[in-house]
Amino acid sequence: TLRPQELIELLGRTDQGLVLARSRYSLGWLAGNAQLSPVVPAALVGAFVHGPWVRLGSEQHAGAQRELMLAPHTTLPVVGDGSVLVATASGFPRVARPADAQPTRRSLTRRALLEAAFQLTGSPYGLGDANGGRDCSGFLLDVFDAFDLALPRYSGWQADAGTFAIDLAGASESEKLRRLAIAARRGAVLLYFPGHIMLYLGQNERGTPMAVHALGEYARPCASGAETIVDVQRTVVSDLELGRGSSRKSFVERLTRLVGFGHEPPAELAGLLLPRPAAPPRFPKRGAACTDSNDARIFISPLTPLQGQPVRAIAAASTPLGDATLRVFDAEGTAVPIDLQQLGGSGPPQTLVARSDRPRSGRYTAVLGSADRPLACKRFSVRDAPMAAAALVADAPIWEPRWRWQRDTENLWSAFIEQLFAGPPDDEQTWTDLHALLADPARNLLHDHLGLGEDDKLSIAPDCADLPYALRAYFAWKLKLPFGFRSCSRGRERQPPTCGELHTTLNPRNKPDEVEAFAEFVNRDVRTGVHSATGRTAPDDSATDLYPVAFERAALAPGTVYADPYGHVMMVSKWFAQGSVAGSRYGVMMAAEAQPDGTIGRRRFWQGSFLFDPSTESVGAGFKRFRPLEYDRKTHTLSAPDNATLGDGLELPAWSAQQYAGTREDFYDRMDALINPQPLEPAERMHSLVDALEEAARRRVLAIDNAERYVREHPRSTIDMPMGRAIFETEGAWEDYATPSRDMRLLIAIDTVMRLPERVQRTPQRFALAAGTDLAKAAVELTAALERELGARSFTYSRSDGNTQTLSLLDVVKRSAAFELAYDPNDCAETRWGAAPGTPEAASCQRAAPQEQRARMQRYRSWFHTRTRPLRGQ
Repeated sequence: TLRPQELIELLGRTDQGLVLARSRYSLGWLAGNAQLSPVVPAALVGAFVHGPWVRLGSEQHAGAQRELMLAPHTTLPVVGDGSVLVATASGFPRVARPADAQPTRRSLTRRALLEAAFQLTGSPYGLGDANGGRDCSGFLLDVFDAFDLALPRYSGWQADAGTFAIDLAGASESEKLRRLAIAARRGAVLLYFPGHIMLYLGQNERGTPMAVHALGEYARPCASGAETIVDVQRTVVSDLELGRGSSRKSFVERLTRLVGFGHEPPAELAGLLLPRPAAPPRFPKRGAACTDSNDARIFISPLTPLQGQPVRAIAAASTPLGDATLRVFDAEGTAVPIDLQQLGGSGPPQTLVARSDRPRSGRYTAVLGSADRPLACKRFSVRDAPMAAAALVADAPIWEPRWRWQRDTENLWSAFIEQLFAGPPDDEQTWTDLHALLADPARNLLHDHLGLGEDDKLSIAPDCADLPYALRAYFAWKLKLPFGFRSCSRGRERQPPTCGELHTTLNPRNKPDEVEAFAEFVNRDVRTGVHSATGRTAPDDSATDLYPVAFERAALAPGTVYADPYGHVMMVSKWFAQGSVAGSRYGVMMAAEAQPDGTIGRRRFWQGSFLFDPSTESVGAGFKRFRPLEYDRKTHTLSAPDNATLGDGLELPAWSAQQYAGTREDFYDRMDALINPQPLEPAERMHSLVDALEEAARRRVLAIDNAERYVREHPRSTIDMPMGRAIFETEGAWEDYATPSRDMRLLIAIDTVMRLPERVQRTPQRFALAAGTDLAKAAVELTAALERELGARSFTYSRSDGNTQTLSLLDVVKRSAAFELAYDPNDCAETRWGAAPGTPEAASCQRAAPQEQRARMQRYRSWFHTRTRPLRGQ
């Protein structure tokens, strides 16, 4: 494959005399007596960029070793015909002919790149560049060489080049073209499938995606069922339909990745970025600074690492990590084995966690970054024995802050919440209580952080309103951050809840033992001082624990609280970028929640689960962040910034009333635009909504099963039913086993699913529809598809006689009227699932709610029929 006068690198020799050589196109062996130009030194070794110079190698001259160095873009004569050796910016020298002996670097613009590519169209194909031709990767190598960009030789290697690479494997054709269109707006794009690579040209006047590439052949189906091999053997412009219907499939069907050259990766495709090979960070040189910042900080857990016990280095960053990685070095600078995990893949923030299960004692250094981009550094020690326990002090504060709430600690807070509730969006796992999660070292990034065996001693079981506060207190205790809460009123119609003075951890502890003091504080003070109205304070009120934020991805990071207008509270736990979840093309935002019985679960954001009301006259619902408390060591007091201060200089998300500007539909549309930045096809949107409805139905199965178990354990007893709107907010067995709030959400979920065809007609801009689509016809077709999908999804519940009953989601939709009267746990399971009287399904029903309760349910039915919970005082 080598041509006369072609520049090569001689990388080394074997004892047998063979020479390992590399050209721009190939890597291989030469005979030791190969005829090499005497002008280019035979001792040429390892061309590479060295500062602003290119080192060509060295040669023996007058008995001494002489380095051969060239500045970029300078030239050196090498052959008698006037050709010159040009040192390019890419670091690999090339031979230039007399016509371009004084080269000027061309800017890599889209126009210039396409001009360079079209100059080679029609040129002959040659596998491995045989006989003077070019294969697909050789064609691209020559095109980019015109801009002093040295691509790797082979197509598979070129697929790892560029600014970013996007995964296309497994995506539908329409989704591939959507990703391609987004990436093409950022710069030049290569299209790759195993064995072939192309330069994307864009769409022609008919909207057909086109590419230019060096092509040997492709298969074309025949009417007889056989196939014809079309021999192309040249560089051509074509569409991506080549091979359609053949055994090889079309080019667009075969695409597995795209490679972008130009600007940073598009945010819409963040979850699809393929990992890029990069040089890992290096051990800091002696005397070099080892620092981090609020934007990229490395935390070590536990606080005092011990030999032979697990230790984590947790690197949390506010900005995308890109090709950065995390390494841990021992005192001699040797990288130690670690298990590396990435969180916040669709960030911000983004986090890398390096875990070593059995470290030796000694000094270590954790470094975040790449060889050319150091981001953070942290030195720490692993002790060979525990430190002496601190003396117990009875009148000491519950804890005194040592750290501040800033961007770094808030990033770690997000990572802590994400890992605690980690799992794919379709994982319906629940946990019996919060302790089951905190006691799991695989989930809890701060497990035994204090070295007191604290997570084996604690027992924390908050309900939905307490969960965010219990976790915030736990996290603040572990890191010794400021923490406090306010006692708030319940509010009433036209009077949102208001809050009093801060209760803080600076108060003297009642128990000298630190773990016992914290347990008492969180289980007694926090749980009794916080309730569902605490999160529903007026948006413009500064005397609150929580404050509203804008529709921004960074502001809605894991750990953000969501309070609905009616008392349910959740926490954002993870974002899945659009197209990042296997088997689906839509994005997902997950939230963690606790039930009245302490059970912990997760649910995805959608209109049927996150209830909202933009009116702030009586309550302030929506997404809210914890107000960052500040500690004054001189006065020994905690204070909270007001809303104006949050938006004026603090590095944390600013206060914003954006959520309340507009209608309820505007709120959901804005959130949908964050979760799915690119419009979804109606069918894709349908699948996302049906997935969420199925999740709601299966959660209801668990709730009713729990009620049935309670009834079996308490025979001949009746659960008291509260009066009026108290059916939604109460305590005791009714709160634990009745489902009025859940059923209200289920009815809203049903409406949301069934109104999708109407929404497509009303807001077609939010859906990826072809130009000229008949919206009325599309709505009819979508309705039919929706009924088919609902009919295909099924689940089972346990009837009173112990047998299982299968229902489809279409059954649930058709029984929506029955769910307006199905929340009373004194009724049998069959009634609560809407079984019609006299049917075989209802025959096994063994009990019914008292007539007085059923009469009241009829009076309250309008609330469920209109999907409107009553305000306080009604």
